[in-house]
Amino acid sequence: MNALSDTLVVSLEQAVAAPYATRLLAEAGARVIKVEREEGDFARAYDTIVNGESTFFVWLNAGKESLVLDVKNAADQALLRAILSKTDVFIQNLRPGSLDRIGFSYEAVSKLNPRLIMCSISGYGNEGPLAEMKAYDFLVQAESGLCSVTGTPAEPTRAGISICDISTGLTAYGEILRALLERAKTGRGQFLDISLFETLGEWMSVPLALYKYGGKMPTGTGLDHPQIAPYGAYATKDGLIIIAVQNHREWLSLCATLECPKLADDPRFETIPLRVENRAVLKIELEAIFLRHTRAELAKILDNGNIAYGRINDMRDVWAHPALRTKDVVSQGKVATFVRRVCDKSVDPRIVPGLGEHTANIRREFVDQ
Repeated sequence: MNALSDTLVVSLEQAVAAPYATRLLAEAGARVIKVEREEGDFARAYDTIVNGESTFFVWLNAGKESLVLDVKNAADQALLRAILSKTDVFIQNLRPGSLDRIGFSYEAVSKLNPRLIMCSISGYGNEGPLAEMKAYDFLVQAESGLCSVTGTPAEPTRAGISICDISTGLTAYGEILRALLERAKTGRGQFLDISLFETLGEWMSVPLALYKYGGKMPTGTGLDHPQIAPYGAYATKDGLIIIAVQNHREWLSLCATLECPKLADDPRFETIPLRVENRAVLKIELEAIFLRHTRAELAKILDNGNIAYGRINDMRDVWAHPALRTKDVVSQGKVATFVRRVCDKSVDPRIVPGLGEHTANIRREFVDQ
């Protein structure tokens, strides 16, 4: 994966969102210089589970170079300017206004390097009444309404992963690639203002539209799909099974597969909206059939009808899953196995950088030019 092999990325980054974007750029072949404070990216200290290093940090930072700088120090500022003059992509997720105050606004760096693409990642944008508001992943899950449609009607909850940070990093990656393509045509860089709230706000488009145009206040529905039924978890003789019936053709196929034509003819279940409205009684009807079978037996029946189904796996199950693809990274001189990114065909393990490991070499490279 060397599509970006001639691309230099510099990132003043910490936590998850920006490091995820630069991890993707590194895996696409870019050289990524990670600028850290003297104490390092605070994600280094989240835990010590992977060979004494943080799970988040190992996952997000393999393959990068670590440069320790004090961006308020005049000599270090001069070094950063020297690097940025030759940089393709400059990413930062410091508090809004922090870089502007020390002379590294987009206006300043674009004069230094008109081809530079600068991407600022923040909680609520670089301007506006909420620009200074702290915005960690969980806070934005709550502010964006995600928590209100996750969990159950009685108990909103957070998603089990850092979905705001990850989705924002992925969005930043896509916008940076778009900007690189545009620069190839125009010869000029641009400024990208990407926020966690805007990213999740767009991902929340369907529940927001349900409220605005349908007068509905969506809530969490546990393991059930909020707008489609039957689509969720159902009891069998030996545990839960997930089924997903997305359209009326599949509904009729399910009824035929279960040898229960009365369900297909029941007026309460004629359409998807009616099946959602009558979800509770539909669940009773289906579980009366499912409880006669084990999950394995039911899986064979559903296979015969080409009905989508699955299990509720825990992490032990997922590590043993036949579809899971893994890749090694090197952390503290030891190999650690993580999940392989989609379409990543490289085989060489990437190395997680020690704090400031590349500082001396980078200083020599850019100061001596």
